[in-house]
Amino acid sequence: SANDVLDCDSLSDCDIAPPRFLKMPSENPKPPPPPTLSRLAGDSLIETIDGPTEIVKLTGKVMPVTTRLDDGSMGFRMMIHIREVEADAELVRLTNADGQSLTVGVDHIFVAADGTDVRAGDLQAGSLLEPGWSYPAGYEVPDAPEYADHIRGKAFPNAVRITACSEAGRGPVYGATVKQTAAYFLTFGAKSRAQIKN
Repeated sequence: SANDVLDCDSLSDCDIAPPRFLKMPSENPKPPPPPTLSRLAGDSLIETIDGPTEIVKLTGKVMPVTTRLDDGSMGFRMMIHIREVEADAELVRLTNADGQSLTVGVDHIFVAADGTDVRAGDLQAGSLLEPGWSYPAGYEVPDAPEYADHIRGKAFPNAVRITACSEAGRGPVYGATVKQTAAYFLTFGAKSRAQIKN
């Protein structure tokens, strides 16, 4: 009874089983992230609210990144589900007209200057990609020393022009999800797809 006193040193001495705590299955298991269209090498720089940041340093985190909103303006949206998506992917190294280089998986999806999607593996010298920054049509870059020689005094090219593509071996690649816009900009200048936009 409740008034009895047990004369034992442990539950096992009194032949009493210890309480069992059952782990109940979650009623609403967390859904997996949507398939990503990004295949970025670890040192690829993302344009974040904190400035250019390597994608590998964002793994497992949440970060506001630069994107183009539906009205055409620039803004920030949350990049989530940042993760390694392949451990041994075929890589390609791209160089743009500003001399910047970027390494991505051949299946990484960029947005071309005409708004269509294009695989990194299908790019070639002369390919044009949608840029993160642009000016009104016809805008001329001032003829001033702070601007690069190849654009000084000329109409601003509203596209990222690829000048070289080369094989870059194999290695891990990373992807992510971007809320609302499903796209983001790289420090390389080009717009990339994060996932298929619903």
